Amino acid sequence: MKIVHITNCLRGGGIQNFLLSLLPEQASKNNKVLLIVIEKYDYEYCNHLEQLLSQNSITVIRLNKLKSNKFSLIKTIIKCRSIVGKINPDIVNTHGEMSHVYGALSVMGKNIKQIITIHNAPEVWPFSAKFLCGKKPLIFCSNAAYNLKQQTCTEATTISNGINDKIVRTNNLHDLRKELNLNNSDKIVVLVGSMRPQKNYSFLKEIADEIKDQSIHFCICGGSYGAGYINTDEFESYKNIHCLGLRSDVSAIENSADLFLSCSKFEGLPIAVLEAYFNGIPCVLSPIVQHINISNVYNVYIPKDFHAKSFIDCIYKALSNTESHDEILSKRKLQIEQYSIKNTAIKYIEFYNKILNG
Repeated sequence: MKIVHITNCLRGGGIQNFLLSLLPEQASKNNKVLLIVIEKYDYEYCNHLEQLLSQNSITVIRLNKLKSNKFSLIKTIIKCRSIVGKINPDIVNTHGEMSHVYGALSVMGKNIKQIITIHNAPEVWPFSAKFLCGKKPLIFCSNAAYNLKQQTCTEATTISNGINDKIVRTNNLHDLRKELNLNNSDKIVVLVGSMRPQKNYSFLKEIADEIKDQSIHFCICGGSYGAGYINTDEFESYKNIHCLGLRSDVSAIENSADLFLSCSKFEGLPIAVLEAYFNGIPCVLSPIVQHINISNVYNVYIPKDFHAKSFIDCIYKALSNTESHDEILSKRKLQIEQYSIKNTAIKYIEFYNKILNG
């Protein structure tokens, strides 16, 4: 099968890290897999992800769309349509709101099936996506994403996200205590994801004010990309909250950290959490349905509500565990098998075939 995936960017995030696992797995099953990236690269991390994909037999094609440039928008839509026409894939699978529009315009008038993956809960579409994609078959990344959907769909399935632990995990260690000049006894709490409001990083200030423990350091691995993102300046007065920007060494950081924390208000099926599971790090996850549904895993804690004290109670419980990450991972193995990318990739191909043969 010939499969083209389209995504908005490779800046880093749940969608990008999911594709980093899914595409090589699809390619390993004798499928020809290509990825079209819409936006022009603006971070070195984009090159890092492209290199990893290329090393795993994925052809990456850049459209180099410029932000807030209508001419570039039209030019790259035409370019995308031309590329898809030349490749003539069996399936175009799109990931992210803008990519759905590009995909729909690229297959219009052609005998090529487009399938849309919904990665958020809910995923809010602009009018253009609603108009062009309203009758497209959908894959929801979790039951929560399906239950909170805003789309009306005639053909849909739920396929839980998965990860390839061989790609995600590393044996390397990156100790933030050394990078940040902290004491060896200080505790490192890692948060992962771009500085979007849904990640609720501002809530960290309430936790820091309440916990009053300067030996616990909250380290955010995620970029802030301007309008619509949380401004890192609001954390300047907090000496134990560190905004590290977009990082390509998250697994190495988690290997030497003490705890993974998510304060998110909503998610699809969070890839960063699955990566933390496979890295064997203790986890405290916000009390949202998307986390609760995947929380039956060893050394994972869910606060009873969104009050800082509830989070702090769970943080101290998780930090009291003295097991190594390897020991924790060994106890999680059977519990997290369902999040292996192998299962996800099989279900994706089965759904592709269903649509092609329907």
